[in-house]
Amino acid sequence: MYHILVVDDQQAEIDAIEWLIHKHALPFSVAQANDGEVALDYIRGHHVDLLLTDIRMPFMDGLELIRQAKVVVPDLKVLIYSAYGEFEYAQKAIQLGTVNYMLKPIDVKEFLKVFHSIINILEDERLQREKDELLIKGFHKGVAYEKEKLLFDLLQGRESDVHYEERVAFAGLSHLSNKRMYMIMIGLLNHFFDLHHAEVFECLQSTCKHEMLYLNMNEYQSIMLIAIDPASTISDNQQELMAYGNWVKEWLETRFDRRSFIIVGRPIDKLEGLHDEFNQMEELMNFRFFMDSSVVCSKDDESIYVHVDDESLELMLKDIYTSIERNDYRTLEHRIEFLIASMRSCKRFSSIYAKLIFTEILKKIVEFQGKKYVNLLKDGLERIALCNSIAELRQVILSVFQEHLLRIETATDDQCRKVIEDVQTLIQLEYGSDIGVEYLAKRVFLSPSYLSFLFKKSTGQSLVKYITAVRMERAKELLRDSTIKVVDIASTVGFANTSYFNLMFKQYNGLTPVQYREGGGRR
Repeated sequence: MYHILVVDDQQAEIDAIEWLIHKHALPFSVAQANDGEVALDYIRGHHVDLLLTDIRMPFMDGLELIRQAKVVVPDLKVLIYSAYGEFEYAQKAIQLGTVNYMLKPIDVKEFLKVFHSIINILEDERLQREKDELLIKGFHKGVAYEKEKLLFDLLQGRESDVHYEERVAFAGLSHLSNKRMYMIMIGLLNHFFDLHHAEVFECLQSTCKHEMLYLNMNEYQSIMLIAIDPASTISDNQQELMAYGNWVKEWLETRFDRRSFIIVGRPIDKLEGLHDEFNQMEELMNFRFFMDSSVVCSKDDESIYVHVDDESLELMLKDIYTSIERNDYRTLEHRIEFLIASMRSCKRFSSIYAKLIFTEILKKIVEFQGKKYVNLLKDGLERIALCNSIAELRQVILSVFQEHLLRIETATDDQCRKVIEDVQTLIQLEYGSDIGVEYLAKRVFLSPSYLSFLFKKSTGQSLVKYITAVRMERAKELLRDSTIKVVDIASTVGFANTSYFNLMFKQYNGLTPVQYREGGGRR
């Protein structure tokens, strides 16, 4: 349906034209005006496809109306009808860009011929607009996919490509070289982003004050890449992003009743630096169950450790003793590193005080492990006493723990392999259900953190990535060897949201499920 504005100072003429339009079912809705000024005001405030106007009218004649209307809507179609058939008016009307010229009184056959000609013009333009819009939409969709795929490759360390610079330019990311970038990693324990990724993206996009790129890594984890003007200070940026991370955490808890763990990354100067920062943040994510705060900063500069008071030290030692009680020596090693880093940057610690603290830690290990480790304590104390610097102390302490870990791992190597095999079997059997690290850890009677560590050490990849890989391989089999609908395949391999399944499948395979099936599964 198109919209026509009929302008004439004779109401009877307008009514007659409107009657003809309705009688012959012409695809127009009709608006009316009795003079040029009223008509011009209407055109300024409404969409009009066709202006049908008389020439002789009070206040503003038809030719002046056309001139001013063309300024407002340059491609407006204009049809003039008038009792004055002189060549002069027709010539002026043509110069102003009218479509046609009709004389009063209107001849019905001529009227229909002219209107059908105009309808064909409007219809051709509409079809061309739709075609252009589809092309533009397809282009933007291609750019959006390439941007997402490029970011995914950068995070996975797969940016080595002869066309890398071209990909960056096509994805519209070249300008990031002039920005300071930060990553925010959002992690949850159970399925979430496959069900709520659209709502989460809309919320983050509307609340983040800076340019933001968003990428779902899997059902449990998503990444925000935030670009900030490098003129701002790093400390101000990190404080702002930590505050924003806390807001996101509270929003997720309030809106979805989900507990999240959020890591704010360090400043990144170039896209190629995303991979290293992502790996460090992912390692930190493995310890989320043992950290008091749900929002942490991954930066490792000395400023994070400058203010270490007695209360902070007491909390660090409490965490260390908790790890000892749980026999979780991998977490213990992480916390020892943190304590040493704090000591190195804080001027209040003396060498004697540092040696005393680690003496107490070694004693605590013996207390919980039994007398058979007395020789380990004795050897450790002797080596600590000979240290002349914090660097030597760090080396001694870590080597003592590494020796102890080696004994534990040697004694339980077969048991660890059996646990990993059991986990892999569970995944192969239950990949279609809501399985995650926490669920699998409960099934094999380990902590989520320790299971994540064992699995990555044994297989070389994270547990979440392994689950996703199993689901993707099963999906490819079903697409290749069956006629099951894509929506049903998504559900079968554990994706509650088909759109999210399509997104993840394309990220991993470079093709949508439909494209993969149509290609006969050749990729």
